[in-house]
Amino acid sequence: MALAGSVSTFSVLPQIANAQENSPALEEVTVTARKRVESLQDVAVSVTAVTTQLQNAAVKNIQDLNNFAPNVNIDFGPASGSGATISIRGISHQDPDKSMEAPVGVILDGVFMGTTAGQMMDSFDLERIEVLRGPQGTLFGKNTTGGALNVIRSKPTKDFGAKVHIGAGDFGLLETKAIVNTPLSEAGGLKLSLNRSQTDGYWKNTTTGKDAGAVDYQQLGAAVAFDISESFDIQLSYDRINDDSERGAFANFNADDSLACIASLAGLDPSGPAFGSGCMSLDEGSDEDHVSTNGNNEASTQDDLLNLTMNWSLGDWVLTSVTGYQDREEEYSHEFDSSQVRLLTVTGGHEYSQLSQELRINGQFNERTNLTAGIYYFESDVRQHQDSFDMWYYIFAGTPLGALPLGDISANLDSTVTNEASAVFASLDYQLTDDLSLNLGGRYTWEEKTFAGGSGAWDSQILGPSIIPAGPIRNIKDDWQEFSPRIALQYNAAEDVMLFASYADGFKSGGIFARTQDVNAITSFDPEYVDTYEAGVKSEVLDRRVRLNATAFLTDYTDKQEEILVPEAGGQVNTIVRNAGDVEISGLEIEMQAVITSNLNLYMMAGLLDTEYKEFFADITGDGVSTDNTYLQLRNTPDKTLGAGFDYYRDVGFGEFSVNYNYRWSDEYESEFFNDPRGHVDSMGMHNVSMNLAVDDKYKISLWGRNLTNERYARLVRIGPLSQMGQYNAPRTYGVQFTADF
Repeated sequence: MALAGSVSTFSVLPQIANAQENSPALEEVTVTARKRVESLQDVAVSVTAVTTQLQNAAVKNIQDLNNFAPNVNIDFGPASGSGATISIRGISHQDPDKSMEAPVGVILDGVFMGTTAGQMMDSFDLERIEVLRGPQGTLFGKNTTGGALNVIRSKPTKDFGAKVHIGAGDFGLLETKAIVNTPLSEAGGLKLSLNRSQTDGYWKNTTTGKDAGAVDYQQLGAAVAFDISESFDIQLSYDRINDDSERGAFANFNADDSLACIASLAGLDPSGPAFGSGCMSLDEGSDEDHVSTNGNNEASTQDDLLNLTMNWSLGDWVLTSVTGYQDREEEYSHEFDSSQVRLLTVTGGHEYSQLSQELRINGQFNERTNLTAGIYYFESDVRQHQDSFDMWYYIFAGTPLGALPLGDISANLDSTVTNEASAVFASLDYQLTDDLSLNLGGRYTWEEKTFAGGSGAWDSQILGPSIIPAGPIRNIKDDWQEFSPRIALQYNAAEDVMLFASYADGFKSGGIFARTQDVNAITSFDPEYVDTYEAGVKSEVLDRRVRLNATAFLTDYTDKQEEILVPEAGGQVNTIVRNAGDVEISGLEIEMQAVITSNLNLYMMAGLLDTEYKEFFADITGDGVSTDNTYLQLRNTPDKTLGAGFDYYRDVGFGEFSVNYNYRWSDEYESEFFNDPRGHVDSMGMHNVSMNLAVDDKYKISLWGRNLTNERYARLVRIGPLSQMGQYNAPRTYGVQFTADF
């Protein structure tokens, strides 16, 4: 049955199916982008599926999706534990604070991840990632306005088997990864997994003489699956993550008028940093390969994840229950002054938990009508505490408190934020004729958020706690509700050619930003809304040797949420969230894959974006004056993205030699809200390659290289007039990997 909807899809790795001898063709790829198993070429969603490519030695984490999906820009999140900054079709989010949600959702084995922390997942043990572009308000967990990454891990095979990766590389890289499967009975199986990764870090700290940016990550997992009966199956998984990795390394991007620079020029820092070492323009110890902070960004995270999925077959219908739970504890210490100057060290911790429950049913009323419908519940709770040191020595200068030693005074901040959401949803496919299909979908959402916190106290190691007492606790609550519809038409113009047109409405609820000293000024911000129109074609030609798809889209964005760091009275800096008026985004996406011979296949993609603030009249400087800000460029939105790659295989008698290569070019873009030139990212191309020798279908050794031309760029974070920091991407890296698969 043909399925209605909007499509711009292709499977990244053109798997080869020999339908006839010497006549290779593309193999069918299935996805679950609509909560049921469907062919990628028939599915009614704008999606790119990445499957076999995830096993290439040069593919390391979800950031590598950049190489395969148009108009997608995934980057590391500065000062965030394994956090990702994900932009799809120009819609993105940057602040890692857990009181805010990203407009692009990440769904792991059917469970929506409510925080960006931990989203930069390793590609090991991933069966498939589906990159869904455009609003996903109908079927996927909480509402998202930009899109979603649907991440699916391998399931217990219920047979004996094992897969082991052992790898090493430059910068002290050591990797040990393993999966072991064993049957528990004729109807059940157990999967155990290990993922251990260590590096020394890509940077050298010229002040301490130590390496910086080290990785120390370990994940242990267990999953049990049972077919209780012919109509009922169950899977329970548990993962424990212990991550003691540093949270990046901050290069000195301090402007000449920043307090960090002035303190080093005027000799205000009694610890005696080198003259001018607080200034980006004078600090010789900081560049793309070096940092000069007087300490590294230490961190420690413990993360527990539980997932229970159950399926009941009820005749022509399937009832599915997905229950997810996460408990995450973090501690950190950040050197936000990005230099030798002792100006701004922040320590703290987060406790985050979430519980979600989805119950849905899918099936057919008749040969022409299919329905997916369900209910959804989500709740999260985050408690955060932080202490900021050193800057109070300068801010209190000239007062009695200014006589206390540097580092004696700290300001603390505590807050709690809760989020509770529930929804009902449905998606109906109706076959109007043999070639024309209609899709109608909708989701009604209720959401409530609360905040409790007060202006923090100032503590002294000499004089004692609360030398300046904390302000009174404020309790804020707000709620929203919204209906998000979707409608699409799909027409099969020929056997392998489909035309489509769709409209989808996206909604992301408002919120209450928690990380601020000025608690009295906190107010909730409004929801943001997206209307997206799509039209396009997808096709398979030349006896299914070439797959070519194209999608054009127009997105109207209303009340876009923007998180902005602004200065406050008394030398403090706070993050505020503004609803940035209206944004218009239009673009084009083209995807192609081709089987050239039975040994060689190619893939290409191209994305075009045109983004513009149509209306943005707001106070973005903290001075109480609203201004016209439509001149700003949206963050993380390159106008053009291009990608190409090939996979080549050759029989060498005793085994198989293969080469996997990909290239991705990105246009220039801004990484910082105010479009500060220091955060401008120039256009560049990235090359990745792996060369592999497989023996006996069980053993493989791979040589891999990433960012072969050593392209470097930095993402900028401005902490008002205090300091500015830049975090550079990884340099050229290479390594070797041995794989055994039994």
